[in-house]
Amino acid sequence: MASRAERTKDDRAEFRFKTSSRVMMSHTDQEGIVNNISFFIYLEAGRFEYFRSLGLSLTDIKKQGIGMAMVESSCAFLSPLFFDDIIEIFARIDRLGNSSFRMRYLVFVPERGVIAARGLTVSVFTDTATRTVRPIPPSFRDTVIAYEGGLNVQTV
Repeated sequence: MASRAERTKDDRAEFRFKTSSRVMMSHTDQEGIVNNISFFIYLEAGRFEYFRSLGLSLTDIKKQGIGMAMVESSCAFLSPLFFDDIIEIFARIDRLGNSSFRMRYLVFVPERGVIAARGLTVSVFTDTATRTVRPIPPSFRDTVIAYEGGLNVQTV
């Protein structure tokens, strides 16, 4: 496990994509603190806004009989979030395999200047008819490499 200093290191410069959101009351507990499960909602928002920003339509991919299944997700909770906080969600793909890709995330609170969470997901492409693993579509791979290429995307 990484040290707290490594987990809280401000490495936002490694991310080209950022979107903003506001903490909603429904994401908090009775103390007004964001429940840990809600952080995964922020990661999901970052993931899909990232895809949209690159023009990657998952609806169009699905029409081709290609699905995407998440096979791993984790989140390190570093600082609490509170109702009405404005947050910035940073997302990037930093690894492309044959059929899978890994995304990394940061949830940042500009008002306090803190990284509230650091996340990671791994997703795999599937054939929707057979529910078996299939290679990453070339258009997806090429788009990600063109966007993230200067930031050392690992390809396997």
